[in-house]
Amino acid sequence: MSKVILSIVAAIAATIVAAQMAYNANPYTRSAPGNQAWAQNQMEFVAWNNERWTTWIVADKFEQLPQNSKKWSRHSNISVAFIDWEGEAWQAKIDNDAFLLAHRGDWNGTIERASAIHYRDWTGNNQLRTVAQLRR
Repeated sequence: MSKVILSIVAAIAATIVAAQMAYNANPYTRSAPGNQAWAQNQMEFVAWNNERWTTWIVADKFEQLPQNSKKWSRHSNISVAFIDWEGEAWQAKIDNDAFLLAHRGDWNGTIERASAIHYRDWTGNNQLRTVAQLRR
């Protein structure tokens, strides 16, 4: 009887330890983009001037909220300027369920169409978001 109780206690302890390890696992890695469920409706990105912003899409416009509200104000815009995974400056506009991208905001140059924005978040991690993920 004591062996059965000891086995049950050991199984419960192992389950608790495994659950704690799974809970504490960090989903971010520098080599793989994060796509966190809690952040699906927004992106926390670094702008060209290294300011931190949060944005989401409402009525085909980017609603932009600055981290530094003393220097910048919340506003809507048809485009968003961000830093990509390679540290390059890009500007994005919404094109139905995709993005139009202009390197360094040069809309007279080569324009790319992409299904997702590849950007750096506030901590420098590579992230990606689609139009569907950012729509509210």
